[in-house]
This record gives sequence, C-alpha cells and structure tokens, in this order.
Amino acid sequence: MRIDRVSADSELAELVRRGQAGEQGALRALFDRFHRNVMAFCVVATRDRELAMDLTQDVFARAFRSLNQVRQPERFPGWLFTIAGNVCHSRVGQEIRQREFLETLALEELSETSGAPDEETTQVRILKELLARETDGEMKTILVLKYGDPEHTTRQIAEQLKIPHGTVTVKLMRFRSTIKKRLLRLIADDKAVSSAAGTGEFASGRPT
Repeated sequence: MRIDRVSADSELAELVRRGQAGEQGALRALFDRFHRNVMAFCVVATRDRELAMDLTQDVFARAFRSLNQVRQPERFPGWLFTIAGNVCHSRVGQEIRQREFLETLALEELSETSGAPDEETTQVRILKELLARETDGEMKTILVLKYGDPEHTTRQIAEQLKIPHGTVTVKLMRFRSTIKKRLLRLIADDKAVSSAAGTGEFASGRPT
C-alpha cells in the first residue's frame, strides 16, 4: 500500500511539474483529477450548487495562474484546497457584506422617507430586488465596495476599478435616486390602501 501511495504521489508531482512547464495536457489531467472534490467543497461552503460551479472554475483559474508558486508538487492538493477555501470565504463574505449594505441602506432611506419601523422587511426586499435585477456588473461591484466592510470612498473605488471618479458618483446617485422613488411610491400606495380601507371603499369589492 505504501508503495502505491508513493507511486501516486510521484505521478501527481510529475503532473504538477509538467503543468508548471505549461503543458496543457497536464493541466487538464489535474483538473479532471480534482475538480469533483473542489466542487463538493464549494457546495458545502456556499450551499449553492450553481454558485459552486462558478467558483470551481475560479479556483482552478487562480491555481493554474499561480502554479509556479508550488515548491513541493506532491503537496498540490493541500495548496489547491487552500485556494478553494479563500475563494469561497471571499464570496460568502461578499454576500454577507451585500446583505448588510442593503439593510443599512434600507434604514437610511426609511429615515429619509419617514417609513414606519414595521416596513423594514419590505424595504430590504425591494432593495434586494433592485440589486438582483441590476445587470451592470460594475455597478454591483461599486455598491459592495461603497457600503461593504471596509467601506471605500468613491475615489478609492474609482482607483480600484480604474474608472473615472465621476462615473462612480453618478452611478451611486442614480441608484439611490431609484431606491428613493420606489420607497416613496410604496409608502404612498400603503397610505392610499389604508385610507381606502378606513373609509370602507373596498368593502364591497368596488367603490361606493
């Protein structure tokens, strides 16, 4: 058994060395050998199979870009799963920061629009829906950087994304404006419904 283990380690080390030399066949062999286990790891870490599939690709992309950093090829599996852990931790942390950002922003908008405390859940839901519908990947990144932890200034965001500072500020202003309009509309609708209910307008299913 020990001989088989040594043989397997030697074979793996050889694959890693060939991959470091840029041999595509070796990289494919490493992917085929480990991608199921990495995928399973990502599923457990994120509890989202579709997201785990994307993260698995990201893990191997990062691993292969940095493969020359592996000094002991036989320890490739441990090194690979360290990368997987970092990728999943980063993504899960991003999701948490995004939720915290939405909740914080919801409370800010509620105070500005005089929303009632018991409307918080609805406001957060609206914010989540807006973000989910956002097709501009750059916009989503701006929001997470602006309201995440640590919070970035608009200038820091512009420098990190290598885009004009004005682009960052305009996108943030437009997003907040959209949120405020939706919240104001919701509050107005709620008041109208409450008023109609108070007068019995909907009691018979049609205006009296």
